[in-house]
Amino acid sequence: MINSYIKAASRNLIRNSIYSTINITGLSVGIAVCLLIFLIIRFETGYDSFHTKKDRLYRITTVMAQPNGTDAHEPAVSFPLPGVVQQEIPQIEKMSPVVHLQDMQLLLPEPQSLVRKTFKQKTGVYAVAPAFFEMFDFPWLAGSPSVLKDRNAVVLTKETAIRFFGDWKMAIDRQIQLGLDMHARVAGIVDMPPNTEFGFKILMPYAATPFVQATNWGPLEQGYECYVLLPAGTNVAAVDRQLAALARKYLPETLKNFFVLQPLSDIHFSDTIANTGGHGITLDRIRAMWCIAIFILLIACVNFVNLSTAQIMKRSREAGVRKILGSSNVQLKMQFFVETFTLVAASCLLAVLLTSVCINPLSLMLDIPLPVAVVYQPATGYFLLGVLVAVTLAAGFYPALVISGVNPLNTLKQRWQTALPGGLSLRKLLVVFQFMVAQVLIIATILIIKQMSYFKTASMGFNKELIVNVPVPGDSAGLNRMDLLHDRLLSLKQVREVSFNAAPPANDGNWWTDFNFNNAKENTKFATIHKAIDTAYLPLYQIELAAGRNVTASNSIREFIINETVVKKLGFHSPEEVLNKPISMWNGEMKGTIVGVVKDFHPLSLKEEVPPVLLFNFKDACRNASIRLDAGNLPEGLRGIEKIWESVFPAHPFEYQFMDEVIAGFYRREAQLSFLYQLFAGIAIFLSCLGLYGLASWMAVQRTREVGIRKVLGATVSSIVMLFSREFVWLVSIAFLLAAPVAWYFLREWLQSFASSTTLSWWVFACGGVAALSIALITVSYHAVRAALANPVKSLQQQ
Repeated sequence: MINSYIKAASRNLIRNSIYSTINITGLSVGIAVCLLIFLIIRFETGYDSFHTKKDRLYRITTVMAQPNGTDAHEPAVSFPLPGVVQQEIPQIEKMSPVVHLQDMQLLLPEPQSLVRKTFKQKTGVYAVAPAFFEMFDFPWLAGSPSVLKDRNAVVLTKETAIRFFGDWKMAIDRQIQLGLDMHARVAGIVDMPPNTEFGFKILMPYAATPFVQATNWGPLEQGYECYVLLPAGTNVAAVDRQLAALARKYLPETLKNFFVLQPLSDIHFSDTIANTGGHGITLDRIRAMWCIAIFILLIACVNFVNLSTAQIMKRSREAGVRKILGSSNVQLKMQFFVETFTLVAASCLLAVLLTSVCINPLSLMLDIPLPVAVVYQPATGYFLLGVLVAVTLAAGFYPALVISGVNPLNTLKQRWQTALPGGLSLRKLLVVFQFMVAQVLIIATILIIKQMSYFKTASMGFNKELIVNVPVPGDSAGLNRMDLLHDRLLSLKQVREVSFNAAPPANDGNWWTDFNFNNAKENTKFATIHKAIDTAYLPLYQIELAAGRNVTASNSIREFIINETVVKKLGFHSPEEVLNKPISMWNGEMKGTIVGVVKDFHPLSLKEEVPPVLLFNFKDACRNASIRLDAGNLPEGLRGIEKIWESVFPAHPFEYQFMDEVIAGFYRREAQLSFLYQLFAGIAIFLSCLGLYGLASWMAVQRTREVGIRKVLGATVSSIVMLFSREFVWLVSIAFLLAAPVAWYFLREWLQSFASSTTLSWWVFACGGVAALSIALITVSYHAVRAALANPVKSLQQQ
């Protein structure tokens, strides 16, 4: 019986090769999209899931009370907290600080010569306690977790060891110098899984850092975090209460911060607390991707249903003959389901091939390490099996039900029709559904592109063009040679201005602290971003003063500049009111007066509100050179800067980053989202057009004689093309009327998640509707024109 079903199904598929090809193409593309989204989501949801104690691992975070009653969450903690937690909270089984050390210079002495390799490790150098590897399960290739008990030992990842030494096996026991004074031995190699929040490249002992001796509870430094392991069954709320008690006990009275635990499983998906490795994704975005996958697959299933029901007249006659010869309804349904299963199975195989081809370029675009091998893992097979069953049932159920329910006598005498009340056929409803989904994606894509353009062109309150930032060595030689570097850089004709500062106006690493204003009894209830600057900082970045003046040159802090947000948070109405008022930070270690107020600029991305900013003149903290270049010859200017750098700092590698590249990094996730929506919108339109092409082909065949009669009666080519196109225009228009409010609701919510955003303009919807309508008309135009140009004599001769 099964063999006969398969033979009959094969004959039908071959006999209707055009429809079979369209169906397989549409289903394979839809299934490939689902498979790619499944692999992406599986990768994202698998972050740090390989740790055996993952359910008991937590990160301690800092909660800062804001004047408006809300709480700001920071992943960083006070420097002395890890040691105090270990001593005073007995419920904590193990604890390890995790400190991200940026812009670390590395020297690799060659064993056989006096030549030394110099590397600049901008990110990826972390300091951890020996207990870290007892808490987390990273696979070891060489060495053991106990190696970090040695203050002069470091652990490299396999990738880093290969980059430094060519072969990770050659790295063991080799010497490496971190910074200026730490000479260490490579004591271990770990193989870091790609989906972990910890972006380690080099691990050094926490005991070898100056943070061990830190006693200041006030300032928070981004990158200074603390992780703990709790015993099984621990009451997390009780530990939170103990952490809050520690905050009350040790934090200065002026600080209203407190500490809470964040589960390891929440870190990757948090939209309120920064991720350790900067690779986070929100659960809303994951749900949105699942929805897109489901709708893309539904569109492909709709194509199948449309094309199958379009052939009902032919297949119903076949079904009528089979019934007269004794076939039951169950046998007819089974026959059609076997055909559907065969088509879907072929589509699944083709989808696997498409996914294998597309996964590498997609991984590069999304910055996700997904090798081709993941396509052939068992989990993929289980997913495809579920898709095979679900699509077979979804796509085959209705056509099988209709065909098996035919009356054999009626089908042999008259045309079979399916319609819903009101004359709106199922096929038309399905076309409306297809184009509604496609237009929602088109409108979303247009708006996302518009928002990305806004991010690129909107003013951030400072000039970011033609500015290159170069980190200056943090040793005494770097401090002593800054004036020499300054003078030599200005001697280049391509260099217009130079400023030494702690950081550019916008960057992804900021120091936050509260401060005391006007000798008040308590510090401010809000934290500010603070940056050390020089006199050239404001002119170079073209940051405007709202009141007062610029700082003067000084080797010690004695002058402060605040932004307008600080003025508002302090309760003043005009910038002039705060001038000459005293400020002190860090329990009086830094004092000075407010000499100026700058207009608000964005030290973070445009996605966030402008935070309070505090600028001060402190030369010793200036370890970044901001250089404005002339637009004439950038490559020559960079070569000139590099030559000067090599002459002033021969032992330090030259590295730079343009200011606009820093800002573009803020919107990496949004850029990836834009790419995905463009891709998915294109696929949705492609699938919808496949369905339209098949329906237009069927309509041309069904109305051949009608077109012939119309031409004999004097109908023009344009009127016949209009006849074919009019129905589809109405369907796409109805789809637009349904898609517009849906898109408006969700896109409005999305835009409201940004502090600064573009507007939801009417033309975004108009462009989406016109695009869908144009694509639909182009799709059906081939069959419409072909039918209009056909010889009416031949058309009337067809049966």
